[in-house]
Amino acid sequence: MKYTKFISMCGLAAALALGGWGCGGASPAVAQNQGAQAAAPVDPATAGTLTVHLVPDGLPGTLSHLNLVLTALELRVGGSWRPVPLAAPGQPVDILSAAPALLASRAPWPAGGNDAMRFTLGAKNTVQFAADDPETTHPLAVPSSFVSTMGLPGSFSVAAGNDTDLWIAFDVENVVLRTSADPPGYVFSPGPVRGYDLGATGSISGLVTTQAAAPLPGAAVTAQLRLRDGEPGAAIAFRTVRTGADGRYSLDLLPIGPGYAWCVVSQPAAGEDTFYPQASRGFLLGPGLASRAAADLSLAPAAAPGSLAGTVAAAGASGEDLVDLVQEISVDGVPCAFVLGSAALEPKPDGSFSFSFPSVPPGIYSAVLNDYSLSQVLGRVDQTRTTAPFVVAAGARTVLTF
Repeated sequence: MKYTKFISMCGLAAALALGGWGCGGASPAVAQNQGAQAAAPVDPATAGTLTVHLVPDGLPGTLSHLNLVLTALELRVGGSWRPVPLAAPGQPVDILSAAPALLASRAPWPAGGNDAMRFTLGAKNTVQFAADDPETTHPLAVPSSFVSTMGLPGSFSVAAGNDTDLWIAFDVENVVLRTSADPPGYVFSPGPVRGYDLGATGSISGLVTTQAAAPLPGAAVTAQLRLRDGEPGAAIAFRTVRTGADGRYSLDLLPIGPGYAWCVVSQPAAGEDTFYPQASRGFLLGPGLASRAAADLSLAPAAAPGSLAGTVAAAGASGEDLVDLVQEISVDGVPCAFVLGSAALEPKPDGSFSFSFPSVPPGIYSAVLNDYSLSQVLGRVDQTRTTAPFVVAAGARTVLTF
């Protein structure tokens, strides 16, 4: 899922002080030339190994398959870019497959810290939708403004004699953009994409039930970051999963470190039912602390949900932008703003855009427009615009205009 609530992708680095998170960007052509040099041989006596997995982040929405063709992957180690020897370069990888895709296995790698990664996509990327015939595929174009470089946690390092497991997560909810052509085409969106050292992550798992203690399958829950530096209104929606048939969930790949706490937040909709959202207490995960936590949620039904619809003017908006529905929920006695859902902007005949949340529990909310743009220096930049608080009444339709 994307970074939200007043903090851009790159602003997260300074906000969380994660010791080296950063952002940078370059088109594939530029990326191939920046710092290009032959990789120095690896000394087995002082080197470690690197294993790389590719996994989805967030909910797939309407997608059933997302096949990407990675032709190159590089990590920056010791100030120089070094290619990762891919097991099958140029072969399509389905990010939405049941098992994590293995890109490289125990590749010899110099010991030391790695602070950034970049990748190149080839041709013949495709996407499939759950509503389509299983044999129907759509070409997924890579735009010329594609930005491939992103930062890695400062804790990502390879130690001599050890294997380090790097997991690269694509935000599949926002990676495919539909063009306005007739018939429409599909374009790959450059972010957000994140890299995790599996050994430097934690997880939160638990059970989601109704107030009648019945397991709630298909409910979306997110790990959202609550800052502990006197900013009670700041939260970041980070990873999202759905509960299984037994109502259980597991939110993994949560970066650990001092100074912040993870909350598990339920989303209002589960199947055809609507529930009042709930947030767990904040869990500290990090060195010297537990790397795993448990949080169970019991949700109350919203008998008469309302709805939210809105319009965004054509100026300063695009089909890449998203609107977040935000509500304050008390955590440990402190009101914190949490993201309860995201809606894509849909083009209208007059050039403006519309968005909607069809089922919203009655309550007080605000809406955040994530206005994305591409920068060759910063990558995918989010310039947010926020509404004043508004009320969604039981059974009523609320209309907003940005």
